[in-house]
Amino acid sequence: MNHLGNENSNNSIIDIYISEMISQVENENTKKYINNRIMPQVKWYSSKSTQNKHRYYFWMTISLILGIMVSVISVFANGSIWTKMIIAILGAAVTATNAYISLHNFKDLWIVYRKTHGVLTRTLYHYFNNAGIYSQYSTQNQKDVLLVNICEEEISKESDGWYTILQK
Repeated sequence: MNHLGNENSNNSIIDIYISEMISQVENENTKKYINNRIMPQVKWYSSKSTQNKHRYYFWMTISLILGIMVSVISVFANGSIWTKMIIAILGAAVTATNAYISLHNFKDLWIVYRKTHGVLTRTLYHYFNNAGIYSQYSTQNQKDVLLVNICEEEISKESDGWYTILQK
């Protein structure tokens, strides 16, 4: 089985577990919050992280191949104008590819989105299992409020981080 098959299988197991846990939440407002706010965010961050990872790997592979081609062709260069033009074009393509990768921040987006996805998922696991910080509160209402606060803080932190980067 390939890696993607395992990842999809793991995601469906996680989705089933989370769905079961959500069904056990007693407070309807909290249940709606998880279903309508957190789960769409978790899925969005997961999707965008994977998308940016694939884009990063694709464009880095293109850059690597073009760079290798420059080296290989230069070894066989006989001084002709055509060889020089091909090397120049490939060199420019490497530069353009690297600029494109840098401009779109695929690697940074991949990492930040994966981190936010992980924090939100971990927060849900802690909430559902009365673990971590949730074990310190005696009422379900306190735990529900804490869940919303932690999740909204994490989503806000991710958004604010990119806003700050864009302002520079």
